[in-house]
Amino acid sequence: MNTIHHKLALYVGIFFCLFVFLYICLRLLISSAFFSPSNRINVLFYSEVPVYFSLEKNGEVHYTTSFQAEGRVAVPGGYGVYRLGALGKLAYLEKNPELLNRSFSRITGSMLNYYFYPRTDTIFYGKKDGVHLPSIGDIFLLESNANVFDRLYLWLQFIGKRTTDFHEIHIKKIVTGDDILLSDTTFAEQYLGYFYQKRFRKENKTVQILYSSSYMAAKNISRIIDGEGIRVVDIDIDQGPKLKTKSCIVMENTTGRYSYAAEKIASFFQCSLARGKGRVSDIVVELGEGEKLWE
Repeated sequence: MNTIHHKLALYVGIFFCLFVFLYICLRLLISSAFFSPSNRINVLFYSEVPVYFSLEKNGEVHYTTSFQAEGRVAVPGGYGVYRLGALGKLAYLEKNPELLNRSFSRITGSMLNYYFYPRTDTIFYGKKDGVHLPSIGDIFLLESNANVFDRLYLWLQFIGKRTTDFHEIHIKKIVTGDDILLSDTTFAEQYLGYFYQKRFRKENKTVQILYSSSYMAAKNISRIIDGEGIRVVDIDIDQGPKLKTKSCIVMENTTGRYSYAAEKIASFFQCSLARGKGRVSDIVVELGEGEKLWE
């Protein structure tokens, strides 16, 4: 009798574990790039020569650009100017790979969907650049914010492609002595519209950004939102009490479901969603404490 009970308990345990496993896999699949409503997927592969890709889903217009390890960029979050080759070690020491996400999103004026980076605190050196496609090892073995289904989707996107299938774009460099500073403002002006999401343009939502003290943080965020195809119509200082102690909030003038634009802004900039009416726009982004992440 005890043997029967043990077997029954074993079968129930196996069934329960299998059910949980399949449930988790299903959730990961549904939230993966396979079912993303975005028409563009932006990906960074951080290595000796960091490479950025913007892939058009179900299309043929793909963009790419590469970066020199010796290039310098202002890292959002009050870290100052860093060499790109040392940015990975900074993220490693800070235990914050989001620094890679924010830095390269700021440079390109787009929202990075996925970023891949080494598991170690390696520092890269050199002035060489040039686009190279990721290997199967890069996609499946590097650290990333991508789940297993995202990695599979990206592998399917890159398989069979050549570098000539991508339109290469270039970021203007400001050279002063041995310093190479990447100009994100010039890049945004030159390539504004390249990374537009069709769904954002179709929704045609407008955004107002409210900040407490850092106009630069608001401007950085504005360039990224604009670069995705969501119109920022106003950047203003908020006179409300204790805005800086509040968490970032994305308010939308709606009584129904939030727009995709509002959901995407809230998700990318780590804000909460709320309903409310803005004075000059459909969506209001109150930066609050989120301001310090983009200074």
